[in-house]
Amino acid sequence: MRKIYPLLAAALLAVLLAGCGADSNKNEATEAPNIFSSAPASLGTPSTGGAGKEAPAPSSGESPSGTPTAELANDQQSTLKELARETIGYLRERDLASLVTLVDPEQGLRFSPYSHVNTDSDLVFKPDDFPTFKDKEKRIWGTADGSGEPIELSFRDYYEKFVYNKDFADAPDVSVNQVIGTGNSEFNVPSVYPNASYVELHFPGFDEELDGMDWQSLVLVFVPSGEEWKLAGIVHGQWTI
Repeated sequence: MRKIYPLLAAALLAVLLAGCGADSNKNEATEAPNIFSSAPASLGTPSTGGAGKEAPAPSSGESPSGTPTAELANDQQSTLKELARETIGYLRERDLASLVTLVDPEQGLRFSPYSHVNTDSDLVFKPDDFPTFKDKEKRIWGTADGSGEPIELSFRDYYEKFVYNKDFADAPDVSVNQVIGTGNSEFNVPSVYPNASYVELHFPGFDEELDGMDWQSLVLVFVPSGEEWKLAGIVHGQWTI
């Protein structure tokens, strides 16, 4: 009888170890920070108050498998939303090292301060020359709406004004391949990136007296790369004059 106890103990230990291994993180390098449990309205998931909504997805372009983005299957849209969730998590946590792993190595990552992507003035960074928050160099990121003055900012200041100036992980409205935020600035992502798909995270407004003119959006542009999607653009949207 005494000889059986060690065997039973060893078997029990093996079962416990197997269970622990199944629950471990299999890909720590690419998983987004676990910050979405407190954001029920994020990426189209309705909040408990029903505030979230999700737009349909008619647009142009192709998926990595060659399917027009207007006809993206539910699983492909889910893949894009999951990638957007990962991306917005890194942006919220200011985790540039992880963000860079999602960037398309050939096209790089373009930063557009407004909904109209300007291929002449928007800055593009490849993964190996990506700026950091410690970079104090002031760059010209485009032209300011209204004044026409150059947008001359350090990367940190641009990030805080034209990237994550709102908590877009909690945006109530989310769409795949359909623009929500519209104004006087033409949204031209489909023409600049004809084979891309995009996810828009949108706040319809914050001050009721402004009747929606203070809306804010962040559009994440993903391009096909083999059988994957890669991040190629971060487009900030807001009401323009």
